[in-house]
Amino acid sequence: MALDFKILQKVKGNPSTEVATDRRLKINPGQDYAYDMPKELIYTILKEFPLESFFSADGENTEDFLADQGKRFMNILIREADSEAFRDRTADMIERVAQQTGIRFPHVLERYVELGILTLRPRDAWTVTEATTKVLKVRSFNCSLGKMCAEKGINNCQIFCLAAYEAAAKKAGTEVDMTHSKDTSGNGLCELAFRLRQGG
Repeated sequence: MALDFKILQKVKGNPSTEVATDRRLKINPGQDYAYDMPKELIYTILKEFPLESFFSADGENTEDFLADQGKRFMNILIREADSEAFRDRTADMIERVAQQTGIRFPHVLERYVELGILTLRPRDAWTVTEATTKVLKVRSFNCSLGKMCAEKGINNCQIFCLAAYEAAAKKAGTEVDMTHSKDTSGNGLCELAFRLRQGG
């Protein structure tokens, strides 16, 4: 008969399915690290790149404009997320593992993708549907940016995301091919796929 982890935890005195705090492996015992993105990072980025930046002041939201804004947003995000003020334990561990293993994809890029989502649309529902050393897929549900764009008559908002993540891939040191798919039923579901180029 197989052991039930949940029952085993209760027997050992831990009423939850999470590993007890005193049983967690620590690289530096007694040292606690914050892994969650600080809200101050969101405020700092949105101060320099408010959501209004997404739209052209003259109403000409061309593909070039959206691409430029995507790159501008991601460059701001990278600068701040990697700054001494906001670089966190997660970033340090991802980079350490990448250096030790020589494998940078998908984790280094995924960090920037996730920070980008959390910064511009922190209340949106999204998930990583695949994360391997060859493919990263991120699915969004009812994207608030997509809704804002639709209200302004912009139907190609993916240009912004693709340009932003192209800048992120460059910073991450990975060459990827990106594709975007959108559900045409109008339910706001879209998915971005990143595929590592051979030799990338």
